[in-house]
Amino acid sequence: MEWYLQSLDVQENSLTTYLSLFNKATLLENQKNKDIFDMNKVELEELFYSLKSPSPQSISASIGFIGRYIDWAIMNGYTDNRSQRLPSIIDMEYCSKFIFKASIVRYTREQLLSNLQLFDDQRHAVFLLCLFEGIKGEGYSEILNLKMDDLKLGNGECQVKLLNNKGYTRTIEISEDLYWRLERLDKVSSTSAQPKQGQKYFSDSTYIFKKANAKGEDIQLKASFGNRALDLAKSVFDNGNLIASTIQTSGMMWYIWELLKHQEVKVLNKDVLEKVASKYDTGYVNKDSKYVSYSILQHKLDFDFMKTNYGFFHIEL
Repeated sequence: MEWYLQSLDVQENSLTTYLSLFNKATLLENQKNKDIFDMNKVELEELFYSLKSPSPQSISASIGFIGRYIDWAIMNGYTDNRSQRLPSIIDMEYCSKFIFKASIVRYTREQLLSNLQLFDDQRHAVFLLCLFEGIKGEGYSEILNLKMDDLKLGNGECQVKLLNNKGYTRTIEISEDLYWRLERLDKVSSTSAQPKQGQKYFSDSTYIFKKANAKGEDIQLKASFGNRALDLAKSVFDNGNLIASTIQTSGMMWYIWELLKHQEVKVLNKDVLEKVASKYDTGYVNKDSKYVSYSILQHKLDFDFMKTNYGFFHIEL
């Protein structure tokens, strides 16, 4: 394996990734007493399961790299095993077989709100609800840039104009619950659910997520605030694997049900997924394209979880 890596012209960060993959593969090689390039289809798939990948995208990269390694070994005479052991096309359907679902926990909105009551600092609680409803941005910039001037309430809808750290803006609808939580958070320099008498009030042009009891003009929070909120959430939710996408994907499934629940015949189709992609700013082929990859979005979702916790629906994708 080291010979193959030495033959590659890759960046240092990619080399580190490949070394990590091969280190994991070494455990199975020692157990089977054979190199990866001599393993059969069943043994290779055992390796893919052992990687415990959380998404089909990440396992796709690993499988592709293993396939290229096997081709290299055959071309250079390291193995006589020339049988085709991997599919000619590594698609998301194949990769999804190897997702380590035991580590993936999703939450309903009710479960989320119940846990949010346990936070001492309500800024952390509202931050997580923002993630749940599709607000994020690089470095959590869409959340940290929020001002009450960006929120609009009227005609039975609550909308928010979002700004990320690259200057990109978009507008989405949010729940009335999130609107009023942001409104309460905005008005005072408090971290508690019940502001204390005499706390400082701010104008609508001030950042909603601000430093606690700020006295000067430098009141906007940094990305480290979001990381701190997620670290606290791991304890509150009793889930050491919890990350931002855990909350966001849970929110995506809640939002789908919000779109479907009043339909006489509930159908999850591409039109619904396009609305999800727009609200959560995810599932696109690349960052510069608004072409939705339905397979990427589909593999983020847990249909069994949705049907168990929300209700039955048909899938037409």
